[in-house]
Amino acid sequence: MSQIKKVLRDLADPLMHVDFYQNILTKLLIAAIYIILAIIVIAISRRLVEKFFKANAKKKSHYKIKRSETLSTLVQNVISYIVWFIVVTTILSHFGVKISAILAGAGVVGLAVGFGAQTIVKDLLTGFFIIFEGQFDVSDYVKINTSGVTIAEGTVRTIGLRSTRIQSDTGEIYTIPNGAISEIVNYSATNVASLVMIPVSPHEDYDKIEQKLVNFLPTLTDKHEEFVKAPELLGLDSVDGNEMVIKLLAHVKPGMHFPGERQLRKEVKRFLDEEGIEVPKPTLVKYEPSEGE
Repeated sequence: MSQIKKVLRDLADPLMHVDFYQNILTKLLIAAIYIILAIIVIAISRRLVEKFFKANAKKKSHYKIKRSETLSTLVQNVISYIVWFIVVTTILSHFGVKISAILAGAGVVGLAVGFGAQTIVKDLLTGFFIIFEGQFDVSDYVKINTSGVTIAEGTVRTIGLRSTRIQSDTGEIYTIPNGAISEIVNYSATNVASLVMIPVSPHEDYDKIEQKLVNFLPTLTDKHEEFVKAPELLGLDSVDGNEMVIKLLAHVKPGMHFPGERQLRKEVKRFLDEEGIEVPKPTLVKYEPSEGE
């Protein structure tokens, strides 16, 4: 019992001195100052990073502007992590916590976790290279393949070091670990050329159709901003008893391949109707059994 009383007395003794509370208040005040400074430094650094990338973006193409936005967000996050790490370790050292021991223990734990989390490490490394190599950026339209199989197609919404989110045309959000991305088709990196097949009746005069389309296609660039230049007539792709298929090539802006294809089909269909050119019609074959059947 006497030993317990002694222990309690030793614990309560510092609480009876004013210096103890002054020391605690001083450390709390220092911690608050560090936190306020961290908030100010992060806010200023964010402004500087945004101004830096915006100033560079004015001299760049649309593709590089999107990459600048992605890099700007990443740099801001990295600065925030570094500042808060410094602040937390400094505050802990003021409270008498040995940071070196914590870092050494974290290193051992990190090494042990690393062996069991190789997938996460792969995701982070892949995400790092995706961002800094500019393979795709936020708002790009992409197709993501793994071992030749398409796992997602749509508009990139977010890019992180761990995963990427892609929204399909029908609204679904795909969250894909970066390590699972092996092949990327980026439709927004450069101007796109999309093939469009137009079927017409095989009874029409193809030479006349070709001449009319050659005169008509250049007019579409003034009507629709999707086209960077006049669609091309590549020629007659195939002919059979039911239809002739005319192949066109639409030159559209980055990310506008599907809207451009749809717009070209619509305009060509309207033009064919105005010119009285028939589209293929189903052929009915009447079957008459022979006398022996």
